[in-house]
Amino acid sequence: MTAREGQKRECPEGERRWMLVAGASQGIGRATVRLLLKEGYSVVASARGVEPLEELAREYAGGKVGPELGPAHKDRLKILPCDFAQIEKLQDYVSNVADLTGGISGMLYAAGMQKTLPLTQSKFPLAEEIFRVNTFAAFELIRLFAKKGAYRPEGASFVLLSSMAAHEGALGKALYGAAKGALEGFIPAASAELVMKKIRMNGLVLGVVQTGMSMQFIEKMSEDQKKALQAEYPLGLGEPEDAAQFVAYLLSEKARWITGQTFTLDGGHSVRTTYSERM
Repeated sequence: MTAREGQKRECPEGERRWMLVAGASQGIGRATVRLLLKEGYSVVASARGVEPLEELAREYAGGKVGPELGPAHKDRLKILPCDFAQIEKLQDYVSNVADLTGGISGMLYAAGMQKTLPLTQSKFPLAEEIFRVNTFAAFELIRLFAKKGAYRPEGASFVLLSSMAAHEGALGKALYGAAKGALEGFIPAASAELVMKKIRMNGLVLGVVQTGMSMQFIEKMSEDQKKALQAEYPLGLGEPEDAAQFVAYLLSEKARWITGQTFTLDGGHSVRTTYSERM
């Protein structure tokens, strides 16, 4: 047996591995909460809206997500509402999470917003709003959770979500693409510091995933536009569960040797060929 094989990496018996999902009310965040519960983790689910979190808690209490509940598992899901745009309140939020969990083992930051507007109408107040939720709140949470007592002594894993909008032209998405691009630039440099604390951090660049936010945009398209969008994704548009599977992997000890990386999940979008190129 090697030293690595003999090393017990999971939490000691009687302790829990708590994962935080910020932006858990819908889409990828909600799918990740469900998957983590099914895999046996304890989860703090946070979002601005209280009602979606309470609905998620009812699902879990009713046995619709996660394993069957016994005395040892009934409180493995905690809901903690937070408006992540209010960055000045995140210190108190992190303190509350630390009190609840004794320190997290991982975090997915899935909170976000986008507004599709021409560049000439993308004024500074809107830019600040988009960057607050998509970028600055993520930076601040990582800064705060990297402090002693906020994460488990054996280490933690953080996952950030970016978008193909940061890599290719997308009409009306200049601010959103810039905000997500800033996240990608943050990951390598911040990871160099975090790794010294045994904290891993990675990012996912996502193509179109059928979440509530993206469907608001898609539903406004004509049928021809929808067909054109579908044609750009050889493997089809993504489902929240497609991203959640990769997130859960990066949060787990299976990814213990991965940090500072950004992975693209786009259903074949970046390697697609047009019909004329196939002829």
